[in-house]
Amino acid sequence: MEHLYLSMEIGGTNLRYGVLDGTFRVLDFKKEPSRRLSDAVDKGEYIEGLVRPYIERYGKENFLCMALSLASLMNRERTVNYNSPNIKGFNNISLVDILTERTGLPVYMERDVNTALLYEIWKGHIDTRGIIIGIFIGTGLGNSMCIDGKIYIGNTGSACELGHIPVLGFTDSCGCGKNGCIELKASGRTLHLLAEEKYHCPVSEIFERYGEEKDVKDVVHACAIAAATEITILDPGCVVLGGGVVDMKGFPMEYFEQTVKENLRIPYPRDSVRFIRALGDPESGITGAAINAAARMGQRV
Repeated sequence: MEHLYLSMEIGGTNLRYGVLDGTFRVLDFKKEPSRRLSDAVDKGEYIEGLVRPYIERYGKENFLCMALSLASLMNRERTVNYNSPNIKGFNNISLVDILTERTGLPVYMERDVNTALLYEIWKGHIDTRGIIIGIFIGTGLGNSMCIDGKIYIGNTGSACELGHIPVLGFTDSCGCGKNGCIELKASGRTLHLLAEEKYHCPVSEIFERYGEEKDVKDVVHACAIAAATEITILDPGCVVLGGGVVDMKGFPMEYFEQTVKENLRIPYPRDSVRFIRALGDPESGITGAAINAAARMGQRV
């Protein structure tokens, strides 16, 4: 019997899925637009249709489980998908129960920011002692925390919502349901609006062409302030920094790190904080999901 993982990452833009062996080596990998899942009436049936060929090809008895990574809020038990804002009709679904019944496999689910951090720790051989935080600047401001090798999810499962800390005196409404969240100032969404409405350029080029403009630098500054806030509270061993915004050409990494450090206490954590650039590999989501599932099952990672 082989030890295989059937793994899937459901993001707001893309849906990635594939098969990994017991050492987390990707044996098969596919990608398609998430809008197809969004358009599907029966979400469970659609997902099963994608993975069923793998089950038939490799044999159900050879799979340890199905592993999921979702850009969603979910319950503490990681069984119910509460909210996936970019996928229609994908809210308040007992996804683990549905897919367990459809595939006949144990199913383990986790948030995408957490699986991303697990992947970076595993791939980069990062020492897991103490606290490691992940900050992923994409459409929103994603955040994850690992304590002594274990992802911290909080009392209700909703920990590390760094993008939704409040900004004093800021009252704009956020999609999360409250006002004044720093993510409204610190995110790829903000950059996209600037690129579209003011600079009339592709957002992917905004740092290269307009990176010295104050309003563009203000977005990076707000991201750095959020990071400095968390670093001040937690004093982590290292910070993994990634996401689509960080991966853009011209992202001012030096300015970001300088701004973070200017807002940290002297001598520590200012002198001790260490940044690690995330690898951002395409298969990071499905691999991180498999690593999470392995840990949940007590498998050696």
